Amino acid sequence: MKRIHFALLVIGLAWLTVFLCVIGSGVILRETRLGVVARFLDKLPLAIGTSIFALLYYIFLFGWIILIGAALEPLMRRPNGN
Repeated sequence: MKRIHFALLVIGLAWLTVFLCVIGSGVILRETRLGVVARFLDKLPLAIGTSIFALLYYIFLFGWIILIGAALEPLMRRPNGN
């Protein structure tokens, strides 16, 4: 496995670990340093703030899949000639 694929795999697994820790711990992000983002979204109009929140949530939820998929893609390729 090339270094870049290994790095993508490590970053993807780290992202997944952070996601599971945040979701599993039940921490309220508004009470952490990320509270700045929450306060910014609260000041925006409802439609815009909700859309941005949903986008950020889905990136946080599914972003690790892209990294791990890109890392494992060479392993899933079929050899030429089959």
